[in-house]
Amino acid sequence: MSTTQPLPTKIALMKGGMGAGLMGGFALFSSFFAIDQMLDIPAGTFYKTIGITMGVDEGLAIAMGFISHMGVAALIGSMYLLASNIWRFFRLVTVPKAIMTGVLTGLIVFTLAFLPIHMFVMTPMMEVELIITDVSQFDLEEQKALATLLFNSDKIYINALILHIVFGAIMGFMAGCITHEDYEKVERIGGFW
Repeated sequence: MSTTQPLPTKIALMKGGMGAGLMGGFALFSSFFAIDQMLDIPAGTFYKTIGITMGVDEGLAIAMGFISHMGVAALIGSMYLLASNIWRFFRLVTVPKAIMTGVLTGLIVFTLAFLPIHMFVMTPMMEVELIITDVSQFDLEEQKALATLLFNSDKIYINALILHIVFGAIMGFMAGCITHEDYEKVERIGGFW
């Protein structure tokens, strides 16, 4: 494999990956509020449950949930672009290949990160918050929203799978656009890969 220009550095890949991950994360931002609306629960419940799990006060929970979610999106994007540069088979030489590997990354994140966190951290936390005590961090309306989330777990899983696939596709598209110029002159096997 010979190139006429040097391939991107690790720092450049990390920066580009962070940008691609953030683009994917921000693209899904409104989807979370749409899911809240679809389930007829208060807007921001998704981010609030993330923030409350971290032990943040109710007022800052939505902001902290949003910040941590975008931070994770940036981290995933950064690792995605670094990993794709390490293994030649996954190198993002074309935008369609980047989209496909991005979708694969979204599926991996859904399986290895979202499912365990949702099943073993978020669901038990929501169940504990449904026990009405004086120390609950949620008022009655929010507890009703948590009960709705628990009752509709199947919809949550389906929507989360779809959103992780969309996130991966957007992240892959952005990463493919970012690295396209760097890999323009790279010899391709079969034109696509």
